[in-house]
Amino acid sequence: MNTRSNRIQIVSENLSDIKVMALSWKEKNEVVGFIPTMGNLHEGHLSLIRKIRDYGATKTIVSIYVNPKQFGPGEDYAEYPRTPDEDIKLLEKLNVDCVFCPSDEEIYPPNAESQVMIDNLSLMHELCGKYRPGHFDGVLLVVNRLLNIIQPNIAIFGQKDYQQYVLIKNMVQQLFLSTEVLMAPIIRENDGLAMSSRNSYLNSNQRSKALHLYKSLISTSRKIRENKIDYKSILQNEIERLNKIGLSVDYLELRTSNDLSSVKKYKKMNGKYVLLGAIKLGKTRLIDNIIL
Repeated sequence: MNTRSNRIQIVSENLSDIKVMALSWKEKNEVVGFIPTMGNLHEGHLSLIRKIRDYGATKTIVSIYVNPKQFGPGEDYAEYPRTPDEDIKLLEKLNVDCVFCPSDEEIYPPNAESQVMIDNLSLMHELCGKYRPGHFDGVLLVVNRLLNIIQPNIAIFGQKDYQQYVLIKNMVQQLFLSTEVLMAPIIRENDGLAMSSRNSYLNSNQRSKALHLYKSLISTSRKIRENKIDYKSILQNEIERLNKIGLSVDYLELRTSNDLSSVKKYKKMNGKYVLLGAIKLGKTRLIDNIIL
């Protein structure tokens, strides 16, 4: 069903409608920008819309779809906040041209591929992939499906999900998709916590503890830049400290910023590395990173 809410076109069922719409724009030399989301929009999502326009998008499509394939057993698929009415009101204020709200049946018809194969399997199972088996298989599957449906000129993803960005960019290159994949900076709360829909799961005590992740990234990156001891010793000491103060650390790792490969020896060079961290507070898992 297609409806219009004030100035925004809402496509919720027919895939051919969104295809025709995007193609007609491109035939008129419009630059189609695509922002995939799972809804429950916050300022981090909204910043992607502004940023993609800075990169030249003249038409914007935002998808709202909670993808079941990227949630593992025992994860928060059922609990993940769904706020479509509030989301659409926010998108109206930013004059988004189209909101795509597909059903599971539209995204995953019976004959749809069940996996996207890329030659970067090791990264799929490292960092977040180690703690969320199958997560990135689901991410690549849905993003590939959405990019093939819409065929945008550009698509944008947030830096907070850095591993996701690298894998999607890698997939697009390997599958020869025509979409340019861009990354936008992390948007933070006033106290530094990276904005995330899952922040709403935190109680007040957990919310206070969550700040230690970003503070740790800042202090640890500074120590690594000073390079007084081996960076791996710095990371191990910090992991132990964070665990002692009540953060359950999944990982705290230094990787190269271009492809997230392991770092043998740190050499001071702006933008060459990214420091990534993931913690759990109760049942809530939070991620963050800083580019060095």
